[in-house]
Amino acid sequence: MAEKNKIITAFQTAGYISVLAARFLEEKGVVKDTGGIDLDELAQFAIVKEGDMLSPIRILEGKEFTIITSQIPLPIKAIAELSDKIMDIYREKKADQIIALDGLAIEESKDKSEVYFASTYNEKEIKNCKKLPEGAMMGFNSYLAHKSRKMKIPFVVLMAETHADIPDGMAAAALISVLEDIINVKIDTSDLVSEYKKTLTQINNILKRVSQVPKDRGEQNMYV
Repeated sequence: MAEKNKIITAFQTAGYISVLAARFLEEKGVVKDTGGIDLDELAQFAIVKEGDMLSPIRILEGKEFTIITSQIPLPIKAIAELSDKIMDIYREKKADQIIALDGLAIEESKDKSEVYFASTYNEKEIKNCKKLPEGAMMGFNSYLAHKSRKMKIPFVVLMAETHADIPDGMAAAALISVLEDIINVKIDTSDLVSEYKKTLTQINNILKRVSQVPKDRGEQNMYV
């Protein structure tokens, strides 16, 4: 059982899986939107929730963990300011760890999405998760890892395999399954997986129909 708050970051990734996982947890009532983070570099963006115009960086509170997420991709100029804000929340919550949710892009689809981890403090084992043997990272999570290392804050990134250009519910569910044990919650992700499979089937059917259209007819009629 978690003894202190965990700070979890969920920003744009391959397959949109981090944001999708955060949204699913909110929809299921595991977390609640309690506020936002205003950044000068994102002042031109807003999201709407129940008619209210809000900052795109949202703070979602769960039991002994806090998720910081955004559906808006982070501009490079916002990274330093946002990481400072996250460190402030880390201290305010008296947290003991920062966990970043990320995607690991792969070329071919799999029946099951594997989840890997890497850390700044030589984490040896995480349940249902494999240690990433080698690789390279860039972007917000690598910046946050660098800042955490300098401040001696335990930081770990969880990466689920994804090949999708559409929101990958299967990979998001795999991320959540690893997160469950860390934050001590049990979440039924069957809806997330079934919705993804339904969307994938619809896309495959459209592609199949397109491939069956004769070339001369396809040139005349772009609707199938």
